[in-house]
Order: sequence, then structure tokens, then C-alpha cells
Amino acid sequence: MDIETDYLTYNHYHYKNPTSIPENFQKHSHNTYEIIFFEKGDATYVLEDKRYQLNRGDLIIIRPIKYHYIELKSTSEYSRFNLAFNKYFLDEKLLKNIPASLEILNCPKGSIIAELFARIEYYENNYDEKSFIVLLRCLLTELFYNVRNAKNYLSSESSGAGLSPFITEAVKYINANLFTIGSIKEISNKLYVSEQYLFKQFQIQLKISPKKYINSKRLLYAQDMIRQGFKPTDIYLKCGFESYPGFYKQYIRMFGYSPSQEKKVTLT
Repeated sequence: MDIETDYLTYNHYHYKNPTSIPENFQKHSHNTYEIIFFEKGDATYVLEDKRYQLNRGDLIIIRPIKYHYIELKSTSEYSRFNLAFNKYFLDEKLLKNIPASLEILNCPKGSIIAELFARIEYYENNYDEKSFIVLLRCLLTELFYNVRNAKNYLSSESSGAGLSPFITEAVKYINANLFTIGSIKEISNKLYVSEQYLFKQFQIQLKISPKKYINSKRLLYAQDMIRQGFKPTDIYLKCGFESYPGFYKQYIRMFGYSPSQEKKVTLT
């Protein structure tokens, strides 16, 4: 069962012999929370400036605006649960109580969280979509209460996840100054490298240019503000854009529609 609503996306992917990365696994950021429960496969996961080798039973927690993508390392059978949901679907206070450093939690067979996903699969196969969404909301609430008390997780500080210290510093600087950075040269000067070196390292390690990394995050922040009821003409400067026409064009390029066509998202 695939579900796509304004507040929830649910998929249970299963590929027997993936010969390439499926289109829906591409590099991206979004305004929703996302969790992935990894069942099988040979893959790594890049989350901002960290790369994780995935193991059976890994639960990946992706927060809004975080850049991420998966790398399939072979054509081994691949399977995972994927859920993305907005802050109205679950109690956001519960989500914010999860330690910020918690990015991956291993949940072996027989653990409470692994059993929750077994129940999700059962409900998926035995209930209609409307009933399944109600059950899924209850199970995700239970899941995050258990995640909040978990101890055996990989933190972003201790993972040793494989991206270079240079990229870590660059990402840290960008995220701390996202709305005030005036040029790519500002970043390269701060890190004492050339713009060409900065661009090359982003392309090699994150598969994205520094400019696109910055603008996509700015646009996602703007999208969230518009969905909260702010006028596009009131927020484009706050989100780091110099002119409304430039903001307008980039918004359409990223989302496929204009800022004024963005609709308020709630749980209905």
C-alpha cells in the first residue's frame, strides 16, 4: 500500500535485484519528518555531513530540512519501510524530545520497535487505507516513546561516518548562517579554500553544489512559513533571498508551482 496525503507519505519498498537507484531515492530535503526502517540490502545512508553503513534493523530518523540520500552498493535484495509526515500528524513535542544527536537506532529482531514494524506490515495488508492511517498514527506515537528512551543508538558525533572534516565544517558554517550568506566566496574565504575546491568537494561528497544546497534549504524554510500563513512577499528577505522575482522563480523551479499557490497544511 502506497499512501500520499498532505500530511503523510507511506511506502514499503522491496526490490529483488535493483540495478540502479530508483527515482524516489534521489538526493533531497523536505519539510517533513521522515523515518526509515531498514530490513535488508547493501546500502549506506548520507545524512547532512555523515555517512552510515546500514544494517538490518536500523531505524533512521531524518528531521525537517536535513539533506539526505541513500547509496545502493550492490544489486542485493533491498527492502525498507519509509514514512514521511508533517508536524501535525504526531505530537511535535514528542518528536522534539528525541535527542538531537539520535540519527540511527539499531532495532534487532524481537525488539519492541522491530515488532512495531511487523504490526505495521500486518495492518497494511489487512485494513483499508483510512483505518490503516489511524492505526499508523497510534503505532508511530508508541514508536517515538520507545525511541526517546533508547540507549543503543549511533550519534552524529560518535559515528565516524566517513565524510571529511572539511565538509563537516562547511555544512556547519552554512547551517549556522543560512539566511545571511551573501555568496559562495564568503564560505570559501571562511574555510581558507578556493571556490573551485569548495564546489568540487560538495559534488564529490554530497552530490550537490553549495549553491543548490543553500537555496533548497532556504526555499524549504520559506515553504514552511507560507504554509503557516505568512505572505510570500513578507518572508523572502528573511529566508535569504535578495529579490522577490528571484525567489519566485526559484520557488517554481523547486516545487513546480508559485508561492501564492502554496496551501496551508494541517491534519484533516
